[in-house]
Amino acid sequence: MKTCLSIAALVVCAGAGAYAAEFGHWNGGRTIPVHRLAPLGFDGEKVSPAAALPAPISQDKTCGQCHDVAAARGGSHFRTGLDTNDAPASVQVEPWFWADEALGLAIPLSLHGQPGAFAPRDLGLAAFEWTKMFGRSFPGGGIGSDPRAMEEVAGPRQRWFVTGPLEANCLACHQQGDTYDSSEWARQVLRENFTGAAVAASGLSAVEGMNERMHGAWAAAENPDDHLFNVPQKIVYDLTQFDAKQRCVFPVGKPQSDRCLACHAVTEKGMPSHAILGDVHLQHGMTCIDCHKNGMDHRIKTTSCRACHIEPKGAGPHPCHAGIPLVHFEKLSCTVCHAGVTAEGKRSQVRTARANRIGIYGRVQWATDCPYILEPVFMKGADGKIAPHRMAWPSYFAAVSTNGTVSPLRLDAVKGLKALAGVTNGLNKALVASALAELTASTPAADFAFVGHGRLWKPDGSNLVAVVHAAAGPVAWPVGHDVRPARMARGANPVKCADCHTGDSDFFQAKIVPTGPLSDADVEPVSQADLMEVSDTYHALLGTTFAMRPMLKIFLWTVFGLVCLFVMAAAAVALNKVAGWISDSTDDFIWGLAKWIVDMGFVVCLLYLAASGVIGWMVGGMSGIWLVFHMCAGGGFAACVLLLLFIRLKERTLKILPGLVWLFWTAFAAGVVFTAVMPMMTVYGEHGQAMLLWSHRCVSLCFLALSCLVCWLCCRKR
Repeated sequence: MKTCLSIAALVVCAGAGAYAAEFGHWNGGRTIPVHRLAPLGFDGEKVSPAAALPAPISQDKTCGQCHDVAAARGGSHFRTGLDTNDAPASVQVEPWFWADEALGLAIPLSLHGQPGAFAPRDLGLAAFEWTKMFGRSFPGGGIGSDPRAMEEVAGPRQRWFVTGPLEANCLACHQQGDTYDSSEWARQVLRENFTGAAVAASGLSAVEGMNERMHGAWAAAENPDDHLFNVPQKIVYDLTQFDAKQRCVFPVGKPQSDRCLACHAVTEKGMPSHAILGDVHLQHGMTCIDCHKNGMDHRIKTTSCRACHIEPKGAGPHPCHAGIPLVHFEKLSCTVCHAGVTAEGKRSQVRTARANRIGIYGRVQWATDCPYILEPVFMKGADGKIAPHRMAWPSYFAAVSTNGTVSPLRLDAVKGLKALAGVTNGLNKALVASALAELTASTPAADFAFVGHGRLWKPDGSNLVAVVHAAAGPVAWPVGHDVRPARMARGANPVKCADCHTGDSDFFQAKIVPTGPLSDADVEPVSQADLMEVSDTYHALLGTTFAMRPMLKIFLWTVFGLVCLFVMAAAAVALNKVAGWISDSTDDFIWGLAKWIVDMGFVVCLLYLAASGVIGWMVGGMSGIWLVFHMCAGGGFAACVLLLLFIRLKERTLKILPGLVWLFWTAFAAGVVFTAVMPMMTVYGEHGQAMLLWSHRCVSLCFLALSCLVCWLCCRKR
């Protein structure tokens, strides 16, 4: 009977577990469940925290009692690079860098084929090496515990038998409060205490010993008297956190923003902590997961800026963008003006958690300057819009094949070169030339070169020759944060348009010097205009015109005001005497010639404005040098209209029909000038700008038709 009851209980528990795994844990309740449960080990058995050698906690098994951990394994943070089932990146992400601070070497790596980065297999980088090298900045799982990665051919760089898997660390994201220690996680991963790293970081236990010092056959390392570190990993649980049933509380919930920043933080090099303002969304109480959402599959989907701030149903404040022409929203991403971590958006070297190991604390300094990353570098993104990017140039020693293919050498092999022994403060060309000579002497049949500063450096006797090569090109990824408020955006007060539109604007005319480890490298800078795929000559010309923009505004408003006066003059008979006094003596040759010049100038300007406006409208907008000519022709047009009103008003208003036509012609001329100058004022936002654009088109077409009618009437009179 007792046996039957036990079997029935097991069936019920198994059914409940299957239900939870299949249908999820939420039953409609509005409270967060307390995760008080007995943790399980890697063998699926209960962990006995008071045992002499207690087993480490397996989060895969423990969390899997209720949650569908199998679905989570395919998440965005758990990519393996081993198949096409990996979660695709919703945005272009930062690559990993295999770097050596002393020599300044940095090789960009990616598990999912990012442009400009190498796959681990291209460098013979084993899955175990990847896990130990980068486990500090990702929450385990993926390549750190995938059976296919752990079944790689055993060799000197495969130590899974000693370490066990680095399982997905649920607590790295979901533990609440400030008790989770990401620095402890990084330390334990580098000590190869993979199975104990998560529980040590959570604060449930201390982890003693270092698997790193154990041989693959579990033999002790060289110092047998080291009983503190030269021993296998040992878990020492904090028994005060366990109850009589060997249960403990896992304080989990939705990921907090500081958990995300442990791996995704970026700061400008040298910036003091009090100068960092942070992301405006976080300042106003939002969290990272408000925009970067996922379900149980952990595949993150990023909400765009437009979804919240532009779309009608967006929950965020809708910007006005007063005075900004619509072309900016067609060709620029929101982040051009609203994102970046550097002071005042100036280009500077930045350090990231993933690449430069910032945010890991201890007696030893973890943060590094290598790789050397610049921000912001403006370039055209995958969506065709210009966006700010972070950019780094790879640096490494490489073998060059006969067909020109460049293959990076492993950094651990390079550090064994005699020419580089003792180098702790970067490289110079003489050191690189000596190292390349040593590599050639050891392998005479191969050619070697150095990649750095955007060039391929080949040996030429005792010197180096810099060659442009695709393998030396930079790797870049777009900037998404920190988002700045409108008052701190690019183009905000007091400089406004001059932030980008001057003859020597850094935005368009900047020359970016490729970074790298060589102290005496002398290479040609990269033109930011080329990266944005725009003409720096055109934008230098356009920027120069902005110096005259205030005068143009004053002139156009003056013309508009005077034209309005002539509208009233045409409507008021009393002002005809003034017009008659102005337009007498039409038989005089010089006066007639002046009127003919004004007429011809008006016709030429009108024809160019009509042609460029209609063509630009039909092909999707006006830009480039034609826009500059359109603006210049607009000024000439306004001047000619004003002169025509002075010298032609009397003769055009002597009869009723020509007078009415002239009256409408004058009114539409005022409308053309008004709709041209009004978008230059910081009054209307995006929707107002669109309305003014269409108004300008309609009024201009009406004015063109009336001008043709006036010409016809004049020809008919003659």
